[in-house]
Amino acid sequence: MSARAGKGQNRKAKRPAEKPVFYEMRLFVAGEEPNSVLAKASLTRICSAHLEGHCHVEIVDVLKDFRPALQENILVTPALVIHRGQARSVVFGNLTNVDRVLTALNIGSESS
Repeated sequence: MSARAGKGQNRKAKRPAEKPVFYEMRLFVAGEEPNSVLAKASLTRICSAHLEGHCHVEIVDVLKDFRPALQENILVTPALVIHRGQARSVVFGNLTNVDRVLTALNIGSESS
């Protein structure tokens, strides 16, 4: 085999870098209730650890304005509504189950 024939075999094909997904999220809370406070803190940690600035989070306090919750069909708080393009996911609870949130974000779990 000539040196020329084997030269290109070890090269990796260059693929264009994938554009990171941007997440639009709304966290519905009820004032400073314990689960609402915990949900805000949990979401902050998840965004810092896994989304690297590729998200926008709007906090909606239903005690101050309940209309956005009605528009999203949210009747229980805390609730995280995640929009990725046309896809929509909802996670209910204080968001301490990180694997469940990561699954809803479609980015895998901490154990993988």
